[in-house]
Amino acid sequence: MNLRKRVRFRADERAYIDVVPLVDTLLAVFLFLAVLAFQSPLTFLAVRLPEAEKGQTQRLKAAKVQILRNGSMLIEGRPADLGRIERFLRARKPKYLIIEADEDTKHKFVVYVMDRAKKAGVENVIIAVRKKG
Repeated sequence: MNLRKRVRFRADERAYIDVVPLVDTLLAVFLFLAVLAFQSPLTFLAVRLPEAEKGQTQRLKAAKVQILRNGSMLIEGRPADLGRIERFLRARKPKYLIIEADEDTKHKFVVYVMDRAKKAGVENVIIAVRKKG
């Protein structure tokens, strides 16, 4: 014989897990991460610099052009074509232009950028490399 009294809950008294606060918290975290991702500068791109045995680390105030493996170009982290690069360089008139070209990019893209830089009046063109080892 069962002496325990069986308790039955009504429909409105059953226990449940409220997931609304969890969803709200996760949404706030995702929004925070999205804002952070768009505010950070574009420094880590798909440019893999070639290696060099002799290289110097220098800090210069200069314009920076990045050339990706497929030949697409970025100036100061923004997508650009050769015409936009030349207009940017004419307007800003930097003393130095740093070219960060992927090690697998075709040589012609580097030459195109160097040619446009000379047309825009840039005095010094620097090709960035990684130190070996």
